[in-house]
Amino acid sequence: MFNLKYPDGAALKKLLYGSIKPLSEVPMKVDQSSLTIRALSPDKNIMVDIYIPSTAFETYDVTSDTLVTGDRDEFLKAVRRGTKKDVVNLRYEDGADTIHYSLINTKTGAERAYRIKVLDFGKELIQSLELDLPVKAQIATEDLKKLVSDARLIGEELELRYSGGKLIATSTSEGKEFSEVLEQDKPLISLTSSEDEASAKYDVDLLKSVAPSLEIADTASLEFGSGYPLKIELRGDDGSRITVWVAPRA
Repeated sequence: MFNLKYPDGAALKKLLYGSIKPLSEVPMKVDQSSLTIRALSPDKNIMVDIYIPSTAFETYDVTSDTLVTGDRDEFLKAVRRGTKKDVVNLRYEDGADTIHYSLINTKTGAERAYRIKVLDFGKELIQSLELDLPVKAQIATEDLKKLVSDARLIGEELELRYSGGKLIATSTSEGKEFSEVLEQDKPLISLTSSEDEASAKYDVDLLKSVAPSLEIADTASLEFGSGYPLKIELRGDDGSRITVWVAPRA
């Protein structure tokens, strides 16, 4: 059982709405230290890992570790209605067939209540990925969103290639090509690699689908390697973290 209160409905919307969109259901683990959502997209090309520490909540009352899976569409419907004026109350009683999601206006006290259908109870989350990828970079989220949008105008895939201390992003289609060279301070915040050369290709539509997740932070961490998934990590001011893994194209 848990009873949680998050202080800002708009902030929680930024944290959850874009992140859970690629999923077909929302499996949660709530224990004494955090709320965690971790799942694969139906096609298994995206893994989403959301971590919200207990310290981010105004109220964090957890009587026992709880594993519960909610309906994704109903979760989205509730989350997207949050505003800055709302405190979010997320509540679940063991064995219940719904998760309670309430938005309480801090000025008027008015409450909008939603019930999210429970699809499963007690199901363990999938294992997290632990990969030490060779190429690591930090980039402003606005620059990353623009990079993905520009590539999507040209082709179906984005190639990331590290060479000579530079990161080259390329997208091609018949008769057209988009290419951008990214370097330290131009516009990358940082760039390191344990290998001299590395390259991988990723589906642009998959990258576009996770773009809303970028709203929670001003900067994003990127990691990749030849033949490896792309890791995108974002950190919120309250200690929350979103990690998205995007599978490489063959």
